[in-house]
Amino acid sequence: MGQMISKPDANPIILAVANWFVPGLGYFLMGQKKKFMITLGIMIGVIVVAVCTFGLGGILGFINFVFVYDAYLLGQKLQAGQSIGENENGLDFLNAIFKD
Repeated sequence: MGQMISKPDANPIILAVANWFVPGLGYFLMGQKKKFMITLGIMIGVIVVAVCTFGLGGILGFINFVFVYDAYLLGQKLQAGQSIGENENGLDFLNAIFKD
């Protein structure tokens, strides 16, 4: 499974805002480095597609919001004193992307 991460001083709002401005940064701050790299790669790919298609940029906002909300949910778990896995998700459907 991997190493468990404990950060009771985590602030879910800061983690979510970090993920909003730099996709995956909230994950990096939590200690989910692999998830940070995957998220950053996905968002760069989505940006390239949005630029090349002159209009699919709306997808960009939705996908980024999913990562922001996921970081917020994980931040709440950490703040509550729970541990999370290196690739754990707050949203179950993200398990298709981030697997242990």
